[in-house]
Amino acid sequence: MLDRGWTIFRIRGIPVKLHVTLVLFLPYVAFVTSSQFKAIAEAVDLPQDALHLPPLVWGTILAIGLFVSILLHELAHCLVAVSNGVRVRSITLMMLGGVSRMERDVRPEREAWMAFAGPLSSFGIAVVCWLASLLPLLAEVRVAFLALALANVVLGAFNLLPAFPMDGGRVLRGLLSSRLGIRRATSVAATIGKGMAVLFGLFGLLSFNVLLVLIAVFVYMGAAGEQGRAQWRQVLEGLPVAEVMTARLGEAHADERAGEVARRLFRQNLAGALVVDGEHEHDHAELAPDHVLGVVTAWDLARPELHRAPDATVGKAMRTDVPRVHTRDDAAATLDALVNGDAEAVLVLDEGEHVVGLVTPADLQRALALLGAAGGRGR
Repeated sequence: MLDRGWTIFRIRGIPVKLHVTLVLFLPYVAFVTSSQFKAIAEAVDLPQDALHLPPLVWGTILAIGLFVSILLHELAHCLVAVSNGVRVRSITLMMLGGVSRMERDVRPEREAWMAFAGPLSSFGIAVVCWLASLLPLLAEVRVAFLALALANVVLGAFNLLPAFPMDGGRVLRGLLSSRLGIRRATSVAATIGKGMAVLFGLFGLLSFNVLLVLIAVFVYMGAAGEQGRAQWRQVLEGLPVAEVMTARLGEAHADERAGEVARRLFRQNLAGALVVDGEHEHDHAELAPDHVLGVVTAWDLARPELHRAPDATVGKAMRTDVPRVHTRDDAAATLDALVNGDAEAVLVLDEGEHVVGLVTPADLQRALALLGAAGGRGR
């Protein structure tokens, strides 16, 4: 999943995660940026023997600076989202950029501005770095600032391409949605994204550019995923969460052994368990969400690290940051969190704010498969 990674710090409560692909890709980025540094140094007549640090070290510094720029780019998206009352679940820095996960979709007209804020911030960083390159600093430091300015110009321009999953695709969808509707606007932006991905891929293969081929794959998968998500949202739209959820839930305590809870779920044919505080032993239908410490599903209990530790407790397996919806909410609202990997389960509450069920990816896939086979809910 795209949002999986190590949380390295938080900004105003928003977890910033480091994806494993970035760790693996960073040496290549350092090599590419060191080549860029050498090219700019030669262009300004700065000989390599005058450098205090070798180009590869400067390349590493620039690679880190580039991903800091990407983080600021994503924070610009988040700032606009928060100003529109949308909670940001996480920011993940990955191999080919960053991903900001929102708790819910933004209205198309607002999404256009939110998407444009990212490239705008990249261009702003480029201007700041260019001005810094004019200061009376060491020549190699000025070259580094100039290289970072150029990298941010490329980052901003690339993200403005009018195709999913780039920011320009979201701007295009926002602008087209008022005239074509959200579904057709998404289809147009996704189709353009697929077309651009094919062109990127062909050019990358012909020029033996591995990075361009990777970008082409990323763009194509992102465009296809957005198009598929829009189609599935249409299938689920108007369907209440109560018709998708499962009520086959048990209860567990954080200090119970994970293996014992797994056996109990298997024997009782339960989909998961609510991890509750020690004062509650009654029917979960009467359980207020304040007393739910977390949720565990079969997949949580099957994690390999728990098998290697027989005494591992449920507290090590449970998920605490679980989205919550109500029985009458639109089932399409659960699609993003579960399909994008933002959550492994969604708690369902009734009108009295008591926990009555759970929606897992398996529940969602079952509903999508059956509704798709039936030709939609209305047939």
